Amino acid sequence: MDTQGKILQELVIPDLTQLSMSWSPDGRSFTYHAIHNQVPNLDFDIYVMDVETQTSRRLTLDGGLDIWPAWSPNGRWISFASNRAGTSNLYRVDVDGGNLMKLTDGIGYRKTAWSPDSQWIAFTSRAALFVMTAEGKKLKRLTGNAHGVDCTWSPDGEKIAFSANNGIFSIGVNGKNLRQLTQLDQRVWSLTWSPSGEWIAYRLTDVFDDLVVGVVNTVDSKQSGVLEATRGLKPLYLDWVPEAFFSVSPSTEKQTTLWGRLKQAENISK
Repeated sequence: MDTQGKILQELVIPDLTQLSMSWSPDGRSFTYHAIHNQVPNLDFDIYVMDVETQTSRRLTLDGGLDIWPAWSPNGRWISFASNRAGTSNLYRVDVDGGNLMKLTDGIGYRKTAWSPDSQWIAFTSRAALFVMTAEGKKLKRLTGNAHGVDCTWSPDGEKIAFSANNGIFSIGVNGKNLRQLTQLDQRVWSLTWSPSGEWIAYRLTDVFDDLVVGVVNTVDSKQSGVLEATRGLKPLYLDWVPEAFFSVSPSTEKQTTLWGRLKQAENISK
């Protein structure tokens, strides 16, 4: 939808309850994890949808939970979390489903974020923020005991933002220059850094117990407040799309809503 609430496009995914999503670098496809509505057990898998044809293909076939996919900026890989080996780990797979690679070994996980050059992966665990190479090597802990929920890499590759303790923080990839960007009363989820590097969008539950989207300026920490057009959509996961589109994946009616060109300067200055 655009900033006036006009729906530009709805991508309906029949028979699937879709959850998190991540766009391909060219904006022609996105990956998401979903559960088939006709399957009684909790068998989440990773899918890829072509936006033009609105057709999906299943990327993972293993039983268990395959969740939280993230598309690498070079377009070659999709990282995701899975309990397929009996423990929680992170994996990487080619976009055609080949060359599955296990990246972690029982460290626990949440969502992943790729560095702009696709050489590194950041992820949060129940204890801290970590980085590792795209092959799962050189694991490094960047923060102390912070109950991390989500993370996103800055477009210039120099910083990583993460949510913890009801706030949004940023830290240098060298583990220095920790900075708090927001202090909120609710847990923040689904951080996504804008391609311009100027904004971070996030999801939270407001005082009316409604899932909504907020945006914060990464330079001066000025918050836009709630984007009113997201009320009622019950957004779960966000991702900035190529061509400066902004997306929200609703938790109801199995739909993905594409936002029109979001005029941040006009909206956030109000």
